[in-house]
Amino acid sequence: MIKVILDTNFLVYCAENKVDYAAGIMEIMTEGYELIVPRQVVQELNDIASDSKKLSDRSAAFLALKLLEHNKIKIADVQGRIADEAILNLVRIGSIVATLDLELRKKLKNTRVIVIKGVKKIAFD
Repeated sequence: MIKVILDTNFLVYCAENKVDYAAGIMEIMTEGYELIVPRQVVQELNDIASDSKKLSDRSAAFLALKLLEHNKIKIADVQGRIADEAILNLVRIGSIVATLDLELRKKLKNTRVIVIKGVKKIAFD
């Protein structure tokens, strides 16, 4: 089973723009998969939801947390100080990362990446 690792900015974008990432990923996957987030991503979302100066960011992060719970996304304990480090440590051969972070995408050599095309279209990069 392939792990599809969800990044913070991907989750926040989907919440802000009412993108159903669970359904979108299901549409593009042709093999068995499991959606997963590192605990550091959950922590980043909690930090944004409580500390962001922008109400829209706080609201989107709060909604993203609720959607993780609603979609029963597995939370993984993995090494790393921050979310990007945890994602890089979690990536294995055959894993996929859903992110909009260009810097992280550059570090994910030989890893398939899911992005948002246009406003609401989930696709492989």
